[in-house]
Amino acid sequence: MKQKIKLTVLFFGLSIVISIFFQSNNAIAQADRTLSFLPIVPHSRNINPGHIPEYKFYIGIPFLSSIKTGFENSISYEDIFLRKGDSLILDRDHILSNIDDETKINFNLMQEFISFGFKVKKNYFHFRVADLVQTNIAINKNLLTFLLYGNGSEEYLGKTVNLGGEAFNINYYREYSFGYTRQINEKLNVGGNFKYLQGIANITTNKSDFEIYTNPEDFSIKIRSHIDINMSIPGMNNSDIEIEDLLPNPKNSGFAFDLGGEYKVNEKIETFISILNIGSINWTENLKNFRTENPEKEFVYEGFDIGEYFEDNEFDTDRMENIVDSITDEFGIIETAENYTSKLAPILNVGGHYNLTKKDMFSLLVRNQFVKNSNWASASIAYTRKFSRNLNLMVSNTFFNNSYLNPGIGVAANIGPVQLYLINENFIAPFVLHNSNVFVVRFGINLIFEPKGDETLIEQPTPELE
Repeated sequence: MKQKIKLTVLFFGLSIVISIFFQSNNAIAQADRTLSFLPIVPHSRNINPGHIPEYKFYIGIPFLSSIKTGFENSISYEDIFLRKGDSLILDRDHILSNIDDETKINFNLMQEFISFGFKVKKNYFHFRVADLVQTNIAINKNLLTFLLYGNGSEEYLGKTVNLGGEAFNINYYREYSFGYTRQINEKLNVGGNFKYLQGIANITTNKSDFEIYTNPEDFSIKIRSHIDINMSIPGMNNSDIEIEDLLPNPKNSGFAFDLGGEYKVNEKIETFISILNIGSINWTENLKNFRTENPEKEFVYEGFDIGEYFEDNEFDTDRMENIVDSITDEFGIIETAENYTSKLAPILNVGGHYNLTKKDMFSLLVRNQFVKNSNWASASIAYTRKFSRNLNLMVSNTFFNNSYLNPGIGVAANIGPVQLYLINENFIAPFVLHNSNVFVVRFGINLIFEPKGDETLIEQPTPELE
């Protein structure tokens, strides 16, 4: 009992230390963290390919093996809209006081179509087919200030301000993953995944710099741009998008790999490390590229009389399109259709488990995702109760920058050969959605065969570890 109390104190003490650490980091990470805290779910191998699941063989129910959706943002609904009485209003000062220098918006989807794994002596083999959507958007606070106050505000008059730094990186692709893990000895496992990728859609921002100077006398503006954006969008050259346009395209192909290892220090402590998504996709179909031909060229814009674009109280959209086209030409932004390559965002995981008893496990996972010009970090801690070999219940908390309370819950149960699992990485979010930065849900159904030891759902009590 004393040992349990000491570890509980350590658990919450660690929470405080992690909170302090993340106060100095502007970071938000991707999902698939707490999956590693449910030992009986074979999909924890997605986080660490060095892990060997308990079962001789498992197969996911097609299309239901694993489904994930979620968002992880640095801004919430409440940061944008201000409530006054029964009304919601947009207040410029309220918005700007609640956002960081760089606002991050992330949305992820994943669905497995096929997934299975099997063990042969000290070797484990794994295969899966899944569709993934990864959306990472970063918006510069200077740009939002400019849009909300205009170039006539005191912040811009007579000054050169960089409104760039925005990044719109959207990746939609199908992954064919072939995995292998080897038990080196009783303490060490190492493994990896080789992935063949077929791209469906992509937007990649390599550069998005805008420098703007506002003349304090006549309010004319000088603009200099450096744009480098690549796109591969289904139906790019057609007015209508057909269903077949959204199918994986073997002409947009690439490769990636994962590596991981798991080390058992003793009967109580296990550690692991993994690096995921080292690779890229080469895009050759449905292409558009936008680049500034001469980044050093300045464009002077003196404005226009909006009244000239109304005729018989109707807005002349054709004339407005012409002025937009002329501005684009002045910027020197050229449009091409050239092949390009987009890299995946690698993820580094470092974690471990402490088995207080055979039924009580405490876990820690520190994660960093390496995104262009930014590192997104998070840390998760969890307690898992192993009621039996066939029933796990987990509670967790994940720490982000400026978001320290994200309690999660997960359950996995084997009912005969059928395994059901559900994970929610912030179960309070649906009740306070207006003030939530993070919400991730993952669930799935598997068929499992030949688990180690007793297959009964509820075991008899076992003595605690010494």
